[in-house]
Amino acid sequence: MIAKETIEEILAPYLEENQLILTAVKTNKANNLKIFFDAPGRDVTIDDCVALSRFLESHLDRDKEDFSLMVSSSGK
Repeated sequence: MIAKETIEEILAPYLEENQLILTAVKTNKANNLKIFFDAPGRDVTIDDCVALSRFLESHLDRDKEDFSLMVSSSGK
């Protein structure tokens, strides 16, 4: 199982660089990962979601541990 703390650690530099705020990370034993974030002062775009998803996927090894990933705005 991929730990919530591992995901937070991986995303921290990306979020800081892109001025984004992580609002929630949800994981379960089946490695269904759900990432929610916000962009202060502006709307979150689909491009933001795609970029964050690709960043996280590039730092996880599917050969070591398979997972599903959903990235979304926190909806605020």
